[in-house]
Amino acid sequence: MSVERSELSVGRSAPRGAVFLSYAREDTEAARRLADALRAFGVEVWFDQSELRGGDAWDAKIRDQIRTCALFVPVVSAATQGRTEGYFRREWKIAADRTHDMAGGVPFILPVIIDDTPEGAARMPDEFKRVQVTRLPQGVPSTQFIDQVKRALAPVSVAEPSPGDISARRQAAPLQPNPALGRWLLVAAVVILAVPAVWWFFSHRTPAAGPPVVVLMDSTYVDRVYDPATLKSGGSNADDITDLLHDLPVTLVKEATSSVWRREAEVVKERPALIIIHRSAFYTFPESQAEELYPLADNKLTAFMGYLATLSPRTKFIIYSRHSWEVEATAEKWREDAVNRFPALAGKLETWRVPLDRATFRNPLTAQELRASVERALGLRVTAGPP
Repeated sequence: MSVERSELSVGRSAPRGAVFLSYAREDTEAARRLADALRAFGVEVWFDQSELRGGDAWDAKIRDQIRTCALFVPVVSAATQGRTEGYFRREWKIAADRTHDMAGGVPFILPVIIDDTPEGAARMPDEFKRVQVTRLPQGVPSTQFIDQVKRALAPVSVAEPSPGDISARRQAAPLQPNPALGRWLLVAAVVILAVPAVWWFFSHRTPAAGPPVVVLMDSTYVDRVYDPATLKSGGSNADDITDLLHDLPVTLVKEATSSVWRREAEVVKERPALIIIHRSAFYTFPESQAEELYPLADNKLTAFMGYLATLSPRTKFIIYSRHSWEVEATAEKWREDAVNRFPALAGKLETWRVPLDRATFRNPLTAQELRASVERALGLRVTAGPP
């Protein structure tokens, strides 16, 4: 369900335009991953993690939230299948009842199945079964689902036809059959039917043999570029890393990032063996806003890694930073939190704190350390450094 208990008070009016997550308590972790990822993409989510529900005032608040939310996302799973009773079923019934007052075609219910539960056997209201169900294993949203949510939240304006328009339509002469148009429609239909098959072929084919792909991700934001000369030339840390890895038997791909970066699907298409990314890759704001906004950028980074690891199980990650993880225990805690949210990341994360006294990849020792980490991650022969 939505809104953290610490943010909810009985007398407070909840914001409109939000996504309401409804789930069984056994699915809390998956629901949290979904909520975190949606928030990382700027979506308002109501998500209650306490499961301590009760009382007339609390029940009234929940009903009000469901009646005013923009989208209702029921999380369907083996847990919901096995429970004939539960507060989530009350939430589902309220949401189903609300659809009776809605115009046809208005997006409101977006059911999500997070495991292998058969769609046809899902124990949910009939109103939920009339809309498309999305499968999001372990609660990790796909780019398509994010786009679907954003489209559903976008305001839609429908212009009413004027009386003159209606009259003109009635007086219009009936259309005559057009053989050429018929042939073109037939060709278009064949193409449309062929597209899913082509997509399936390319998305399921075995990658062609070749050098492993390494994606280098960072922004050109002033406060995040390490080397003064690189900053002056308008480059990024990824440019310096490209120079120090250029002689390895890999394919290097650079991805310029920012706080509004939205190219997850394009990175997945690269089928990367390794991603080297700055922890601040998605933070491009003034330092005065760091305390408020950096957690959002860090959350977006974790959501991106979880999304990619789920769709590309062989991908590994090296995350570097100058000012993070002063002690190994802090780095270990950061990695554990990421894996707890996205189990697909287990065994694939390496964090690296770049020493402040040589925080530039043009420094020979810094370059040698990163190069060795890359070679180990890819199973290459570890060398002393670039020639």
